[in-house]
Amino acid sequence: MKNKIDILIVEDDLDLSDMLGSYLINSNYTVKIIHDPLLVLNSLKECTYKIILLDLTLPKMDGLSLCELIRKEHSLPIIIMSARNNVSDKVLGLEKGADDYLPKPFDTRELIARIQVQLRRVNTTISAEISFEDHEFKCDKTTMKIHFKNQPLDLTVAEFGVLKLFLLNRGIVFSREKILDSVEGMNWSSGDRSIDVIISRLRTKLGDNPKKPTYFESIRGVGYRMMQSE
Repeated sequence: MKNKIDILIVEDDLDLSDMLGSYLINSNYTVKIIHDPLLVLNSLKECTYKIILLDLTLPKMDGLSLCELIRKEHSLPIIIMSARNNVSDKVLGLEKGADDYLPKPFDTRELIARIQVQLRRVNTTISAEISFEDHEFKCDKTTMKIHFKNQPLDLTVAEFGVLKLFLLNRGIVFSREKILDSVEGMNWSSGDRSIDVIISRLRTKLGDNPKKPTYFESIRGVGYRMMQSE
């Protein structure tokens, strides 16, 4: 049986990881700290975590590469913590599957707020009542997974939120700002670009050609809409 732990911290700075761990434990979370990124994937097989806090500058393996490996097999939220605080790093983090990006140094109260947003979004995803079904998409209300052509989609929490928004509002044009406002937890400071990355990832998972779209249509200068099913 897997051990149930709330938060996995992947951070090679011993002092910082110990400080974060103590603060989170005092905030009533259970915590595991791993300094070696090569041990993370095995730990994910042995323990059930609710969220991962991931540093980018790690020994042996870059945090972005680790994020990508985690995301291939796991959908739990990933918050990147990094001193690399430019838009390109944030966008690349999102492209690799992260759900949020918290620049160092940060206030521990902000970290708690970001964690709570991600966990609340997961809980909302699990308990949400979704009523849509057509010849290609449907929601399995038992597992709360979106199925596409009778196959469950492997979606991050952010991808699930965006796809759900469009499926429930086919034909309606959403600006990037409106998407950010409508999907809880979409608080990336890179803003508009993060939405473009998520739409790109959804297109890839749906096999949607942006030049001849079947699902997500780009509305120049405005945003996106999901095309009506035939």
